[in-house]
Amino acid sequence: MISTQWRNIGFVAAIVVLLFTILHLQQETRTVTEHIPHTEPGTQQSDQQPDTDDIDQSESLKNPSFNEPAPCNMVDFGWLASDRKYWDGWGSKAMFMRPDGNFTRKDVIATEGDTICVVVLLGPTPAPSAIRSEEHLAPADSLVMTAIGRSNKRTIKLQQHRTQTNVYYAAVQFMHEDIYQLDTRIEYRSYFWETPSHHAYRPFRFQSKNKLIVRVNDDQESTALPPCNYKNPLHQDGVWMSKNEYQRRYPLDFYGMFGMAQEDHAQNDHFFIPDHCQPQYISIGQAIQCLQGQTVHVWADNNVRRNLKAFSSGNRWCMESAKSACICDDDYEDHAELYPWATDFSIPLKINETWHADTEFYFNHVDTALVEANWAQIISRRAVQLKEADIVIVGFGNDDIRLRTVTPTEFATAFSRLLDYLAHEIYPTQRIIVRTPQPFCCGSIYSTAWNSGRSEAFTQAVMEAYSWDDRVMLWNVHALGIADNMCVSSGTAYTNRKLVNIENMQLWNLLCPAL
Repeated sequence: MISTQWRNIGFVAAIVVLLFTILHLQQETRTVTEHIPHTEPGTQQSDQQPDTDDIDQSESLKNPSFNEPAPCNMVDFGWLASDRKYWDGWGSKAMFMRPDGNFTRKDVIATEGDTICVVVLLGPTPAPSAIRSEEHLAPADSLVMTAIGRSNKRTIKLQQHRTQTNVYYAAVQFMHEDIYQLDTRIEYRSYFWETPSHHAYRPFRFQSKNKLIVRVNDDQESTALPPCNYKNPLHQDGVWMSKNEYQRRYPLDFYGMFGMAQEDHAQNDHFFIPDHCQPQYISIGQAIQCLQGQTVHVWADNNVRRNLKAFSSGNRWCMESAKSACICDDDYEDHAELYPWATDFSIPLKINETWHADTEFYFNHVDTALVEANWAQIISRRAVQLKEADIVIVGFGNDDIRLRTVTPTEFATAFSRLLDYLAHEIYPTQRIIVRTPQPFCCGSIYSTAWNSGRSEAFTQAVMEAYSWDDRVMLWNVHALGIADNMCVSSGTAYTNRKLVNIENMQLWNLLCPAL
């Protein structure tokens, strides 16, 4: 009897040990599978990819990505990240992929209108973050990329690959002939851009190994573009084209006929040219005619104050000298004396004194962060003291970006609630223009949290909040951002004075699209 019991106990123990061993082996298998570096699900790693340096003989990659915009959906990101023949895995690298998504070390040939996938491979993360990426409004790494040609420059917004986290990419449509090279800055890694006060600003800059040669499209039908309608987000993206190139290509267009009005809308001898539409010039006189009899409530910071200064002076404000201090900073001006409307919200900026119109702007200065004051209560209290509005301009975010203690998600929640309250409770019938935060690039400002990553994330928060109502329109000044236009070297987050005229042109196209 006893021996039988011991045999039963031994049998049960053997089964338990066997089950434990099987479970342990399964766990090890899962662990190994989960930690295979930079491998797409369902993708087998190989020791060597076929030589794709020869464009004419390269083979198509066997493992395309999924759910990516074309032609990036044809790129084998898993192989790019794991390959050690063309990339050592340590240094960062940027490249143009071929139109079919294949890798090449040679220059890529394309035609105007073609979409090309650009890719950045980053080296190992120096200090991996334990915070999940879905809790953020921007990718883990702060990258600034510009495609620079002989006559054109365009910023490229990169997105992080969902599984190959050291890979960033973008599908970019190149509408203008040129020879482009990618200029990339790595500003911060691993979400360090969210709290820059804890991490020194030490950017790393590099150029792409190959170039993109975009040839002219001889098909005239394909180049005919509709007039710009800035309510369409697709019409807000574009390039900075040199004046000489624009005059060569479009000699009969308004911007091709150089004069004072055209010079007012050029920055560093470049015009901002939308990719998918023909820009419409709206003069100040036409804008005044469009706004005749309108009352505008403005709830914004000093950047919109600069917009109104330029508008009310016929673009003559701060244009006396190319070295004027106000080009990058007008805070020193005596606003109480020169611009009483900028310091007292009850005093309107009256355009009719100069232009014989009947347009009034009530400027309410936003001088504190959205999360630090009850702006819904402030606006509710002040709005009833003012003449009823026909149009409302809202510009929040810049003061929040500046503060180290404010995160993008905190701002996103606060701004979404405020905009919903304004649109339904205070201004239920008026047109509401939402201005994005300032673009910012390539530096830091002492004692502030300004950097390109925060600017991008806070702008994303604004863009996600505005889109639910046709009455609410986006004034996307962030789309104009490029390193050449910044005032970081002067210690301010303003953009160059001449950019203000281009921002105003965006605004007139929003408010007066039929002109």
